[in-house]
Amino acid sequence: MPALKTVAAAVLIAAGSVAMAAASPETYEQYRQPGLDKPVIRQADILPLVDRLRESELVDVKEIGRSYEGRPIFRLQVGSGPMRVMMWSQMHGDEPTATPAIFDLVNFITAPEQAKWRAGWMDEITLVMVPMLNPDGAERNSRHNAQSFDVNRDAKALQSPEGRVLMGLAKEFDPHFGFNLHDQDRHYGVGDTGKMATISVLAPAYNRAREVNDSRAGAMKLIGVLTAAIEPFIGGHIARYDDTYAYRAFGDTFSEMGISTILIESGAHPADPNRQVARRMNFEMLVSAIDSIATGSYRDTPLARYEAIPFNEDDAIVDIKITGLRAGEGDTGYVTDLAINQRTGGAQVVDAGDLSNLAGAQTLDASQWQYQPPRPFQLDGDPILMLDDSRYRELLEDGYGYFVGDPARLRVDTELPVAINPRNPQRQRPLRRRDATFLLRDEAGVRVAVINGEVIELYQQPSATGQKAR
Repeated sequence: MPALKTVAAAVLIAAGSVAMAAASPETYEQYRQPGLDKPVIRQADILPLVDRLRESELVDVKEIGRSYEGRPIFRLQVGSGPMRVMMWSQMHGDEPTATPAIFDLVNFITAPEQAKWRAGWMDEITLVMVPMLNPDGAERNSRHNAQSFDVNRDAKALQSPEGRVLMGLAKEFDPHFGFNLHDQDRHYGVGDTGKMATISVLAPAYNRAREVNDSRAGAMKLIGVLTAAIEPFIGGHIARYDDTYAYRAFGDTFSEMGISTILIESGAHPADPNRQVARRMNFEMLVSAIDSIATGSYRDTPLARYEAIPFNEDDAIVDIKITGLRAGEGDTGYVTDLAINQRTGGAQVVDAGDLSNLAGAQTLDASQWQYQPPRPFQLDGDPILMLDDSRYRELLEDGYGYFVGDPARLRVDTELPVAINPRNPQRQRPLRRRDATFLLRDEAGVRVAVINGEVIELYQQPSATGQKAR
C-alpha cells in the first residue's frame, strides 16, 4: 500500500462534512501505536497504554469489570454528545487486529493538531471503546475465555463475566451504534474472485426473518460509507457475511435491542503476516464512522451499496496452491493441482485434483515438473549429522525429504524447514490428508522441495509468487 493520508478526511472533505474543519490530512504512521505489530496481543501489551491515557484530559478511563480469572476490563470514553457509539475488540482472545487500531484511533483523536477536527464532533458524540474484552483468552491466545466459553455465544445465558460486562455496559450506555470488532480465518475469500477477504462486514439480523428495520438499515447505510472509504486502498478485498440469524451472538442480540450494530472482521492480505493492512483499514473505517455519524451523512447512503458487497466465501483461499503437477508414470500418469494449508502440528495437503475454484496465498506453477515422493534419511550411529544449508541441499537433491530415527543424531544449522519423524509422510502419489513434504523434479533431477508446506528452490530461477497468509 502507498503512504496513505487518512481516507476519512479525504472522503469527508469531498462530502462537505465536519472533516473539513480538520487540519490537512496526516499520514497514518504518525498515529500508529508502536509495539503492536505482532500476531499475539496480551493484556500486558496494552496496560501501559491504558495507564498513559489516564493522564489525558480528553479520555476517561474506567475499569468496568473483571474477567473470570480476575483481570481488569477497561473502557475508554471520549466526547460528551447525545449520539452514543460503542466499540469492543478481542471478545475472542486470539483475534487482536482491531485492538491496536483502537489505540491508533485514540492517538489520532488526542493529537494536538486534531483539535479543530475534534471540536467538530465531541459535542455530538460520546464514544466508548473496550480494547480487550477477553483478557484471559488473550493471555492464552485462545478464542475462548478461561471457562472455555465462546463469549460471543453467551449473549443470552450470560454465564461468562466478560459477557455480563459487555451486556451491562450496553444497557447502561444505551448506544445508538455498536462496533463489534473481530478477526476471521485467513482462508476466507471475496466471492469467486480469488482475492483474500481483508475486511468483511455485516449488519446482523435481529430476527430469523432477517427483516430490516430503521436501526438495522442505519447500520447497513453506515457500512456502505465505511467500505466506500477503504475500497480505493484495498480494492476488491472487501466482503460481506451472510446474515443468518444467530440467536446467542452479541451482534444479533444488540440488533434486537435496537442498536445499529456493525460487525467488522479483519482478515488476511497478501504479504501481510500480522494483518497490519486490516489494522489500518479498521482505523480508517472508525474515523470515517465518527464523522459520518456526527453529521448524519450516512443516512443518505443507498442500501444498495451494502447489498452490492460480495459475500464471504469460506475455504476459497489456501496457503499454497501448486498447479499443473505431473504425477504417476506412463499409462497411470495424470496432472493434478495440490492445495496446502498450515495446520496445528504442521502443513497438510488438504485437496488434490482440479482446484481451479481455489486461489492460493502463494501459487507455484509446477507444470514443468514431476511429483517425486520423499525418501527418509535414517538417523542412527555415528557421526552426528551436521545439517547446514549446503549439506541439506545435497540431501534434498538426492531425493531425501525427511529424517527418521533419533533426533539427537541431527544437528540443525539451517534456517530452511526440516521435517523430522513426520506422522503421515507422502506416498508414491500425492495424497490428501498427508504431510506437505515432497519433491518436484524434471529430467535434470530434483528442482524444488516442499518441506512442511514451505517451498525450497534448488536452482536460481524464481518460480513462486505471493506469500503465505497468516
